[in-house]
Amino acid sequence: MSDKDFKYSSPILLLSICLFLIITLFSPVSTSLLAWEKIDFKKTPTQEMFSQSDVVIIKDEAKMEVKSNGEANFTQHRIMKIFSDPDKRYSHQEIPFNNSVRVVKIKARTIYPNGDQFFLDEDDVREKSLLSEYILYSDAKIKEFYFPRVDTNCVVEYEYRLHFRSLLYWGDWFFQTNLPMLYSSYTLITPKDFDFKCKVLNDNIEPKIDFRKGKKIFVWEASNKGAIKKEVFMPPVADVASRLVFSPLKFRFDGKTYSSKNWDGIARWYWKISQSSIILSQEVNLLASMLTSGLASKEKMMKAIFDYIQEHIRYISIAIGTGAFKPHLRTDVLEYGYGDCKDMTSLLIALLEVVDIKAFPALLSTKGHRSLLTDMPKVKQFDHVVVAVPSNGEYIWLDPACRNCKFGRLPFEDQKASALVVKPNGGELTITPETEEDENVTNTFWEIKLNSDGSASGNLIIQATGQEELAFRASLTELKPQRRRKALTKFLSSWLVDPYLVGYDFKNFEEKDSNIFIQASFVAGGFGVKDQERLSLPVNLNTQNYLNLMFPQKQRDFPVIFDYKFINVDELTLQIPAEFEIAHLPSDVWLDEPFGLFESIYKLEQDKIIHKRMFVRRKLLVPVDEYRKLKDFYDRAAEADNQRVMLKRRSSTDETKE
Repeated sequence: MSDKDFKYSSPILLLSICLFLIITLFSPVSTSLLAWEKIDFKKTPTQEMFSQSDVVIIKDEAKMEVKSNGEANFTQHRIMKIFSDPDKRYSHQEIPFNNSVRVVKIKARTIYPNGDQFFLDEDDVREKSLLSEYILYSDAKIKEFYFPRVDTNCVVEYEYRLHFRSLLYWGDWFFQTNLPMLYSSYTLITPKDFDFKCKVLNDNIEPKIDFRKGKKIFVWEASNKGAIKKEVFMPPVADVASRLVFSPLKFRFDGKTYSSKNWDGIARWYWKISQSSIILSQEVNLLASMLTSGLASKEKMMKAIFDYIQEHIRYISIAIGTGAFKPHLRTDVLEYGYGDCKDMTSLLIALLEVVDIKAFPALLSTKGHRSLLTDMPKVKQFDHVVVAVPSNGEYIWLDPACRNCKFGRLPFEDQKASALVVKPNGGELTITPETEEDENVTNTFWEIKLNSDGSASGNLIIQATGQEELAFRASLTELKPQRRRKALTKFLSSWLVDPYLVGYDFKNFEEKDSNIFIQASFVAGGFGVKDQERLSLPVNLNTQNYLNLMFPQKQRDFPVIFDYKFINVDELTLQIPAEFEIAHLPSDVWLDEPFGLFESIYKLEQDKIIHKRMFVRRKLLVPVDEYRKLKDFYDRAAEADNQRVMLKRRSSTDETKE
């Protein structure tokens, strides 16, 4: 598949690929913009060369030309060989743009092995809004198209040009992706007095530098980059790929020039544009007064305002920089009843200000985005905005976009994240707090009575806190009662045959200040597997029934980065009928490592089997050199989870004796 690594079969093959790229494959028909390449199809890669990939990128090149007025033109040109694309993952292309990034030109074509060519018609390039139903975000759009008549073993080529009104939209360049890359280059053309920072990450690529007609020209080139293999819980691709990063020392925005030499400059810019969303509004003042009326403490006032934003302003998920950087007018956000993260934080800060509570916006690089490069000040390193309220030398962190978060608690995506707290005279780089395992707990309690015919009845209780509770709320809060019942029945059917809910209750799902509580009573047509006079019973009825799927690979290329620490506790009390006796009880298991704890303990009390299981995740980062130990931990825990209690029917002699 396309996300697997590839290997060249021999040094001779590697040399031949390099030679055909450099010498024979491409002959530029013209040096002007958007000129087609002359492609010798016979010398393009074959499926045999890249047997583990559906696609290979033959050539990927970009040109960024910075103008003296602070604007820029960006051109990307790519040639790919498609061996197979049944899901049209590579036949379809999308180019995002907005009011500050204009698409100037797009062209594309498909080439068959026999030389036939099919060109993209301008009418087949469609423009659509990412959020067409929301007027405040009508500027966030994409141009999309499909390569014409894509078939197996064809070559596709496309090129497009963007015009940037501001260097804020200057993105990184990836020499490495999830596809094999034969050749990649990036050309940067700037005025001779233009200053910027740049660095290549995870690679050693030096630019060729030239001076021509008063301009500086930089060219970075790379070849034969293997595909990045996708792994579960891997770091963000941006953190492991060969990547070229830029940071201009100044930029223009709304007709003004701002410094970005350091993070203070970025903070001053964002403070200024966020303040421009303020319009003295009686509506905002009245709302803040109404929400805090009769509340004596600052914390209660903050909570009342925070709860209102959560409940009454609908969150629209759009990453910072995808649309505009500037928050919308707070009065508009109130009027329309929705907003993205920067809009919701801006409104929250305004309402807090009315009641004399000082708060600041904080730009975040969330988990899964990319690690912050502290020596490269650049707003596109962030993808989210939250609120930081100073309190006793620390901050109370508020994310109004997290609908189910309790006051003062961040979702795991925002935790241990690099943050730039934005203040009038500069910024403060800091790290958001992270919850520990004992703050994110799920407790599951089962009581099951097994009948002599194999049917069963029982009760279930689930309690959760912290991030574990957030997961339950996210999946169940918006469901109607009938769908909640269906979801709970499906959960029971993982272990029970034809379960039927006699009664159930979902408590505190509408009350964020209280922990959720799920309770159910049930009957089932069967529990376990019958085999003549024996009954095989699962006893690990846990919410974490996927350990055997976590780490199937024997080796790993990248460290493991988990989402959050937690504790799962599952307890089962199983009452067995008098007609049966225990033929086999699994052994206890205890695994204790720096990254986790697992225990599985069995106990007998008269006619009851009591099983307690605990799983604790202690560490979020596990280096590659500890992967085998981690895999062994999960494999042994999964093996313990898959053990079964064996019952056998008592003989008539045994029953007579009793």
